[in-house]
Amino acid sequence: MNRQSPARHYKKLVPSLILILNGIQFLSHPSKADPILLAFVFAVYLAFIWVIPFVASAAVNLVIFIGLWLLTVFLWAVSGQEQGAAYFLIVFLMVYAAFRLSSRLSLIFTACLIGGNIVLLSTHGGDLDTIIGNISIIIGLYVFFSSMRFRREARKEAERNHAELAKMHLQLEQAHEELQKAHTELQEASVLSLRYAVLEERTRIARDIHDSIGHELTSVIVQLQSLPYILKSSKENSEKVIQNVLSVARDCLQEVRSVVHQMGRSESMVGLTALRGLIHQVKERSGLHVSLDTAGLSKESWPQNVSETIYRILQEALTNTIRHAHASQAAAVISNDETHLYVTISDDGQFTGHLTYGFGLTGMKERAEKAGGSLSLSAIQPSGLKIELALPLTTTNKEQKDEQRQNTRCTS
Repeated sequence: MNRQSPARHYKKLVPSLILILNGIQFLSHPSKADPILLAFVFAVYLAFIWVIPFVASAAVNLVIFIGLWLLTVFLWAVSGQEQGAAYFLIVFLMVYAAFRLSSRLSLIFTACLIGGNIVLLSTHGGDLDTIIGNISIIIGLYVFFSSMRFRREARKEAERNHAELAKMHLQLEQAHEELQKAHTELQEASVLSLRYAVLEERTRIARDIHDSIGHELTSVIVQLQSLPYILKSSKENSEKVIQNVLSVARDCLQEVRSVVHQMGRSESMVGLTALRGLIHQVKERSGLHVSLDTAGLSKESWPQNVSETIYRILQEALTNTIRHAHASQAAAVISNDETHLYVTISDDGQFTGHLTYGFGLTGMKERAEKAGGSLSLSAIQPSGLKIELALPLTTTNKEQKDEQRQNTRCTS
């Protein structure tokens, strides 16, 4: 059972007081009706006033109103010519129906009341003027109270519409604020994305310069350092060194041009042939003896990103060996299984076990991780450094997108 608000109690108190006052008035005057029956009918009406708000079904409401009307007709019949109390209750019931029932049901109920009154007045000797006056009063009261109900319902509907419009307006304001917030976040995300793209491109160019041009310049430095000794020993060897230096310098110039034009990858760095060419260049230009073991390799063609990653990491590893390790020998071992390619690069240099990750080693790890693989470094006993690289032979969706994006940059 729903709790009733004070306003609803007020709406029940007013008609209850009207019934009580009129009931006292009718009971205080002589009447042909039995006072007990009259008090009982007024008590039923009072109970009806307090119970009817809890009835939700329109059909049940209509049945209750009809039952009260029949009870009032019975009172009218018992009263004989004394019709005051019964007539008052019929008018009260009609007015209350105009407020409580729906418009269609209240109209039907009022029509039934009018028809019943005509029959009762005719059977009790009422003349035509009495019948017309009675019916006119009922119709006038029904029209008046129905119009009051219509105005009340229209006001409530207007208030409800106004509340809904205010709620919608508030929701629209909140949605507008959320859209503004999302727009601001999208702008900030776009700026961050652009900055990240620029930083990524700068890092790539810097890594390529370090890996390619740095390697070539290291070779130039090594050969120029040995040139004074070669000039003293052999003129033919010195000319050969000079030619090698010029060749390396031209290669450096070509690398610079490639980087400037954002050609981040070299199509010649594909497969085992490129690695053999790199090792041959290192031998010729630095004097470092480098061996290549491919006994565990079942295929020599790999995806483009794998070929480039191996080439750059081997190039950087040999460059670091020449610069820092003071090694005489280096070895590269390449093998593979069905899913991965494995590369091990080792030297006999003077590695002490303390390793500092500079730009070169960091770039090697980043290249390996970008290709979906891993790179680790460890010491060799009694001396030397070992680099172990593992790369997947399948290209991930992210790598395919990066490769397509890189190809688009290169052609633009």
